[in-house]
Amino acid sequence: MRLFGELQWFGHEAALAIAWIDKSMPGAQSALAGLFQAADEAAAALESHASTGLADIVSNAVDDAGSTIANLISASGLDLTTKQILTAADVAIVTAAHSVAQNAISVATAKLLGQTAQIAAAAGRASAATPAAPQG
Repeated sequence: MRLFGELQWFGHEAALAIAWIDKSMPGAQSALAGLFQAADEAAAALESHASTGLADIVSNAVDDAGSTIANLISASGLDLTTKQILTAADVAIVTAAHSVAQNAISVATAKLLGQTAQIAAAAGRASAATPAAPQG
């Protein structure tokens, strides 16, 4: 596990979040530290995408993902704004919401590609079955 100072993007946020966790919950601290390490690596990847001309798409995607995660956490019944200290159960809910969002994007991407390929294949079959108009 990298130290907070080694995180390029989220060192300050990670330190604050870890301090927010009940000190008697070392497993929760490790889980949250892992989440921040992964987020730091993801931010570097997104910066690379943004530098290729996709900055608006990246920015919108991060905003949309933030809303999705907030909605998932809210649906679980957890209100982070009322928490003075995070418990292991709170961190587990946040981690689960994060996992649900990541997995949902992977499933949605696969479904979209599969459906699009099916439509393209059907269009190709229809085009091949249509006789060519006589040239004249």
